[in-house]
Amino acid sequence: MEDRYEILGKIGQGGLGAVFRAFDARMSREVAIKRISTGTDDPALAEESTNQLVKEAGALASLQHPNIVTIYDVGADEDGPYVVMELINGKTLDELIERAPLTWPDFKELALQTQEALIAAQELNIIHGDLKPSNLMLTWLPSGKFQVKIVDFGLATIAMSQTKQDLESVDTVFGSIFFMPPEQFLRSPLDMRSDMYSMGCVYYQILTGRYPFDGKNGNEVMAAHLNHKVTPIQEVRAGIPLWACDWIMWHMNRNPEDRPESAREGLSLLLQNDRIPNAAMSLGVPKTPVAPVGPPRPRRNTVPMTATEALTHAKMVQTSMVSTAANESGISTQTAPQPLAPPEGFKPSVHAAVEEAVHLLEPTHQDAGQAHGAQTQRLPRPEVAPKPPFKLQKNAKIALTVVTGVLLLILGVVLLKVTGTRRDARSVEDFLSQAEVAGATQATVDAKSLQLTFRALIRDESDTNVQRTCAALSIAKPTDATDVDSRIIDFVTKKPQVSVKTREVLIGRVLRARNKPVIMPAMLDLAFSDSDTVLVVAALQSVRQMMGDDHFGKLLQLVSSTANNLIRDAAEANIADVLTRSQKRDDLVKQLTDAKDSNFKPDVQRVLTRLISLGKTLGPSKK
Repeated sequence: MEDRYEILGKIGQGGLGAVFRAFDARMSREVAIKRISTGTDDPALAEESTNQLVKEAGALASLQHPNIVTIYDVGADEDGPYVVMELINGKTLDELIERAPLTWPDFKELALQTQEALIAAQELNIIHGDLKPSNLMLTWLPSGKFQVKIVDFGLATIAMSQTKQDLESVDTVFGSIFFMPPEQFLRSPLDMRSDMYSMGCVYYQILTGRYPFDGKNGNEVMAAHLNHKVTPIQEVRAGIPLWACDWIMWHMNRNPEDRPESAREGLSLLLQNDRIPNAAMSLGVPKTPVAPVGPPRPRRNTVPMTATEALTHAKMVQTSMVSTAANESGISTQTAPQPLAPPEGFKPSVHAAVEEAVHLLEPTHQDAGQAHGAQTQRLPRPEVAPKPPFKLQKNAKIALTVVTGVLLLILGVVLLKVTGTRRDARSVEDFLSQAEVAGATQATVDAKSLQLTFRALIRDESDTNVQRTCAALSIAKPTDATDVDSRIIDFVTKKPQVSVKTREVLIGRVLRARNKPVIMPAMLDLAFSDSDTVLVVAALQSVRQMMGDDHFGKLLQLVSSTANNLIRDAAEANIADVLTRSQKRDDLVKQLTDAKDSNFKPDVQRVLTRLISLGKTLGPSKK
């Protein structure tokens, strides 16, 4: 290490390596230096990994934000790579919540700051990859207001990329298992929605004092993530707006496409709902267990997201498998939520003072005479001699009558056409607007209105119109014998003038949200067709929750035969879901093993290895 830095002492040890307090002689300031492990004992490989890590970590210095720890310098010496960063004199979030969960006002402020930080990182396509309470530090400003600082941004992802060959065992999965997204267990690529999942888990813990996905050991915690077994936050913590509970659960959806597409979308919805007056609050009381009737409806009607398009309208989707154990308690801590206060020695926070209600002064209305003084005397108007009446000649009267009649006829035809057009437009608008009512669970439609809706979609494929149409179609309920799902399938397969982007949304969001078995044959045909890749992936997503053991062979055939990585990844995700639900898991693992022994393509071998590892980790099915 350069003579520039003088090590003053060790601060701590984490998954990435040790952290030291040091003094920067050149800048006359204290800094934090993190030593990053390369994860290998091979000198040649360690040198290559170090050079690559230094190069990639240097790019993180461009990430400048008040809520993200700033990287000052990156380098390497005989002891390996290191990162020099801003020294934070504060406490980690996990230390603070040991005392008590956060109050709603403190949580809201923390959520705003962390979402702002994620937006800044996502604008630069930087993924954190290891979000957890110990990587969120809080420091206090002179005014007494706390400030969140996210540490190790991007370092976990970089370090992970250096040791992929060591990640064949579940026991070596990088990151904190309580906050890891399910796709990380499945070795699937991570993206910004993975960070949204981890942040949702952090939000859950700091409000409830317990992990959302828990277990007696690592395998049980992983199974809880993969099976999405989580108690809704409104059944654990009282006094939180219900919209906020749904907002947090939205982050933690099992499938990435059902989460916020980005932090920008998440923050937008948070700010929008926070303006709602007198919002209903959670009670912290578990619901009475009832027979399952399918996934719970979202509080706000939306459609699942695809992986290739950002939503223009925020969604409140909650597809959690709710735990209904009779002995499940309401709040897991005996300590009441406590506000975050500045450490001892700080002046009292100016933000903690009680806000007095501000009454706006209404302008006083004066009498016109008082406001403007005496009225100005009006001058009399000059008298004008009346003009003689205008008289038409007889022929002119006839011509005027004919012209008027023709004009009235033309006007009648135009009005009739306009009236019909307006009636059709009103029919479509009535259907679409039903889905925009808060808490809507169905939007009634008949065959004619559905046909008009499809025509309107062909004419206008703007993002706004596509989103409104998809929201209504996802909960459409026919008032006649119309099969809505079959009509949607006909529309996406027999209307070549419709863009691939719109068809992808209808397949991957609407049909998936409707979750009707009638779509299975058409979607499997599409999955094995030569259609656009995005449509094949959307087709697989639309039937993921409906697939069972009977479809395992087809999915395995698709994984083994396709040369398209995106299609193989989608088929792998479907197989993983079938494995988690199967009652014949041992048989399925044997099929995977046989397929691996007979297929020697490297990409296929890696997929089958991951799936076999998942099946064995989940263990034998309960009979």
